[in-house]
Amino acid sequence: MDTGIFEDILTITDKKKAKEIKQKIQEVKPEEIEISKIKNPRFHDRTYVSPERIASLAENIKEYGLAQPIVVRRLEDGSYERIIGYIRIKAFEYLGKEKIPAVVLDVDEETALALMISENAQREDLNDYDKLLSHLEYLSFILKKDKQEVIKLVRRIFNYISGNIKELSPEERKAGQIIEKTLKKLSGTNLRTFIERLKILNVAPQIQEAIRKHGWSYSLAVEVNKIRHHPEKMKQLIQEIIDNNLSKKEVEQRVKKILGEEAEKRVKNPFKESFREINKKVSKIYPNLPPQERKKVEKILEKKLQEIYKLLEEYER
Repeated sequence: MDTGIFEDILTITDKKKAKEIKQKIQEVKPEEIEISKIKNPRFHDRTYVSPERIASLAENIKEYGLAQPIVVRRLEDGSYERIIGYIRIKAFEYLGKEKIPAVVLDVDEETALALMISENAQREDLNDYDKLLSHLEYLSFILKKDKQEVIKLVRRIFNYISGNIKELSPEERKAGQIIEKTLKKLSGTNLRTFIERLKILNVAPQIQEAIRKHGWSYSLAVEVNKIRHHPEKMKQLIQEIIDNNLSKKEVEQRVKKILGEEAEKRVKNPFKESFREINKKVSKIYPNLPPQERKKVEKILEKKLQEIYKLLEEYER
């Protein structure tokens, strides 16, 4: 576990505490605890792990044993809260085991949360949806703001960098430095990439599910989301991608075709611009006409409008 990720944001006391906990995890002898007594944490962890992956790990554990114990913290009621080891617990349950080796820590919730976030935010096997939420949770934790406040803050900072707003408060500037450093340490990305990937939070629920269950990339998810207003066709495309493992290019072609077909179905009014132009000219010229000429123009236009109304009424029946 890399607790060094906290070095730019923790106080000296907290840094020492984090290092001590890291050392303790390495030194404490694991003990067998009942799986039924392990509770899930309140922090966002994983939304999906494939049954195949759990089965594969279970078979590996069955043959070679558990390489690393899980990490939990002891709760006052005698139960435990999981800090690290979700998939390992699922694998033990798959094997029908009632107990699992665990490093049991006596730490407060904030320390447990810090360790959990540090572990999860750096995992390479998380899908893009879980990875984004993990990073968002991490920023929320270190900035002591809820997730919506963090999103609002990073967008404001980015608008400042882009020149769209002129000033930031000292607190916002400090937060911006923390965010940039944190994102770089977590995944080597920057503020622009993080904001761009926030789009994942707004894609259709079926697409979010595909990201979690099938490991779709951010770019593939955003591409399919372009047809979210055509739910049946989106559903068909999602299934086709899953069944046939379509490439990004193939998906782009299908999305383009669907959007093109929908655009062709919308019959454009060929006279829309003409009517708009006539209205502009009438508004410009009519007020400046002499009274006699104004009446003449009114009479001619009224006659032409009546002819148009009469023509259209024939097709409304």
